[in-house]
Amino acid sequence: MANMNIEALKQILQSWIDEGFVEGELLVEPEWYVLWRPDEIEEFNEDYQLSEYAPGFVTFGGNGGGELLVVNQRGEVFYMPAIGMAPDTAVKIASNLQEFKGYMQP
Repeated sequence: MANMNIEALKQILQSWIDEGFVEGELLVEPEWYVLWRPDEIEEFNEDYQLSEYAPGFVTFGGNGGGELLVVNQRGEVFYMPAIGMAPDTAVKIASNLQEFKGYMQP
């Protein structure tokens, strides 16, 4: 999805949650996902200070073990460590959110 914005991300997350995707196995690294609720997105991004430490990324979930699931402005999906986060620590796991969804198990 080009030009990812937080409102679009919230809508996508809500649709996934409505389908039963909240937490579960992930068929790629980091092998587990926990999605943030749409109304928590801004708070998590502020708490983790993504705009300061990983500008250009927005977190939408984690793995429950210290890694954040993030998306960039082009809609590509990555994971990165919550401690020591920086753009160069991001590991790409999907070219877009739809591809990422295909890796999630409910």
